[in-house]
Amino acid sequence: MGNALEIDLEKYGGSFDVVFMEGGVLAYFHDLGQFTQVLHRLLRPGGKLILSDFHPFNKIIDALALQQPTMSYFSAEVFECEMTHARFYEAEIRRQFPKCSYRKYTVSEIINAVLGAGFLLRRFDEHPAWTKPYLPGEFTLVAGKA
Repeated sequence: MGNALEIDLEKYGGSFDVVFMEGGVLAYFHDLGQFTQVLHRLLRPGGKLILSDFHPFNKIIDALALQQPTMSYFSAEVFECEMTHARFYEAEIRRQFPKCSYRKYTVSEIINAVLGAGFLLRRFDEHPAWTKPYLPGEFTLVAGKA
């Protein structure tokens, strides 16, 4: 376990064919540009970024029932909240989990960070929410390194 922003890029830079992330990872990084630049540097030329994450629409409505606060879609606020999966534990155990610091992004912030890091965007697909299939719940982004 460690901080992805502190990875040894001298050792691991250009080492991977694929970088894959899913399940709300972006919200833990408060500088999305810095994070996507690290991902870009980890990949070999021709490598692929695959990112499946919670849809930014969840900023304004809890479409995935994650029990997280909602806010303005354009908010850049960093806020403290329970870990996403804490709600699956009994109250006594749930209280023992540390709080996390989150920053939720808009669709354009995500796409622009990926493009700004030097990736070539290949696909951006939106998927329905699990409990409210008429609302966006998740997305998948695929990008390549030239």
